[in-house]
Amino acid sequence: MSKFDYLVDSDAFIGRFFPNDAHYHECTKKFAQLESVAAQLVTTNLVILEVATVLSHKDSQEAARKFLQVIKQGQLPVIHLDEKLFAKSLELFAIQTKKGTSVVDCANVVVMERYKIGKIFSFDEVYPKSFNLQLA
Repeated sequence: MSKFDYLVDSDAFIGRFFPNDAHYHECTKKFAQLESVAAQLVTTNLVILEVATVLSHKDSQEAARKFLQVIKQGQLPVIHLDEKLFAKSLELFAIQTKKGTSVVDCANVVVMERYKIGKIFSFDEVYPKSFNLQLA
């Protein structure tokens, strides 16, 4: 059993921090709901890098800085991929055949397996379809 209930993926953070995102209202509600039940959330350093980059592109550098400040000040644990997790992520990525496969998604799968995290807060159907993981 993991001490974490959900791994938070990039699209959930983008949906929460980018008001023009299609999932903005849903993400705002879901984060509030998870907080109200004291769900244990975690993310990875790769997700944080990806979110900051996407926010900078879609919104502004200021939006990316605000996100990073929230992460820095918050209580959200961040799993940093070590050499072993990084290597396993690249191995999983290498065996994928679908165009547009994300290395970060593969890393999330490896991290969830390693830390026995049951669900992922994401809207990406690749997780249930390709990796048999449960979305939040």
